[in-house]
Amino acid sequence: MKHAIPEDRRLGGFGGGHAVVIGASTTGLVATAAAARHFRTVTNLERDQLPDEPVWRRGVPQGRHVHSLLTGGQNVLNHYFPGLTSDMVAAGAVEVDLGNDIVWHHSGGWKQRFPSGVRMQCQSKGYLEWYARQRLLRWPSVSFRPGSSVSGLLMRGARVGGVRLADGSEIEADLVIDASGRSSNTPLFLEQLGLPRPAITELPVDIGYSSQIFRPGPGSRDWKGMLIHSSPPATRTAALMPLEGGRWIVTLVGWNGDQPGGNPESFLEWARGLPAPDLHRAIVDAEPLERVWRWRFPSNLRRHYERMTRLPDGLVVVGDANTSLNPIYAQGMSQGAIGASLLDACLDQQRRERGKADLSGLSLRFHRTYGRFIDECWMTSTAEDYGVLGTAKQRAWHAPLLARYLHRFTELTWHDPQAARAFLDVMNLQKAPTSLLRPGLLWKALAGTRRAPLAQAPACGSQ
Repeated sequence: MKHAIPEDRRLGGFGGGHAVVIGASTTGLVATAAAARHFRTVTNLERDQLPDEPVWRRGVPQGRHVHSLLTGGQNVLNHYFPGLTSDMVAAGAVEVDLGNDIVWHHSGGWKQRFPSGVRMQCQSKGYLEWYARQRLLRWPSVSFRPGSSVSGLLMRGARVGGVRLADGSEIEADLVIDASGRSSNTPLFLEQLGLPRPAITELPVDIGYSSQIFRPGPGSRDWKGMLIHSSPPATRTAALMPLEGGRWIVTLVGWNGDQPGGNPESFLEWARGLPAPDLHRAIVDAEPLERVWRWRFPSNLRRHYERMTRLPDGLVVVGDANTSLNPIYAQGMSQGAIGASLLDACLDQQRRERGKADLSGLSLRFHRTYGRFIDECWMTSTAEDYGVLGTAKQRAWHAPLLARYLHRFTELTWHDPQAARAFLDVMNLQKAPTSLLRPGLLWKALAGTRRAPLAQAPACGSQ
């Protein structure tokens, strides 16, 4: 699953010179940077007004909740914006070692803690977007048009040649990149042009989120964050992660109708019912800094652009606009960033094979490449969901077997650092899920001695 990032060279002038990116989310910002390597000018269209400071914005309702940047996403962002994550850490974001700095209760047991070398960066989504956007604002070939809502696609012959805005104006483009998120209107726009919508795969989960920001209470701790990740029939999961400014963000996650509360009192009471009491103990004396924010995630949703036989050239769809995964597995931002880097690689290949003035075939090339990567992300993020929540009609034949194996593998990660590291590599989009089936790990998970989970959260480095 680890992908090579194209060499950082400004090539410019591809296919006529102008690309349009729809959306200024994390994915949209990386896609803008990737496109700027190949086109003379890039215009980013965002329907929101973009804030002048690192804060939440209205068009990203999920931005109020935990957003962690996995290793795969960090690698991409630091490639296009050198030193970005270091700059953010210097300004208050927090980098953690996932094996050592996080106390993690996973499916009934605490994981051992050990120096894993697998890093994750923690900050608010608004903070990350603002820092990346400030970098792009310095690039003379990039322009932002906030308050611009796209209402349709322009066709030039058999290919997409730009976008129409809600105010009736039009913008010509050689390539349109849709990074507008889960609510993408591209399927509707295609239908308006007499083209089919992409087929979809959907796994309903109906998960409810509640989040609140705290100032940590008194006392010392040997951890920076905490995860309480349960498996059904348990219905409650939670994450406590550090934020810039010495704060905590706590996100409570419930499913099967067990939704977390929307006020401070019910928030704390719901946290009391988590499978382990430690997170409730951590926040009961913490100082709430904001109201409780709620959000619902209805389903894992994949739009199969890679299967379309009539997808016009001049259009690519990336990030949540293509595939929206259960946020509990933290892959969303990194999946989109890697997708943008795959587009960069496809443009490189296109240039080598067809020359810099020919974009024919790029849409199919990109979506098939991206689809293979999404296959792996989908497998990682939905294995447990399919095994437990999916109907018999939805499940692939192997889904229940895979879910059971992953549960046994999780038990192995409670005590085995090698298994725990392998799990972290897959979670961080550094290795394919099939790496968990290596013979040595497979044997230990299925035939090794099963050990009881730790009764309490372990101390730092206590393998």
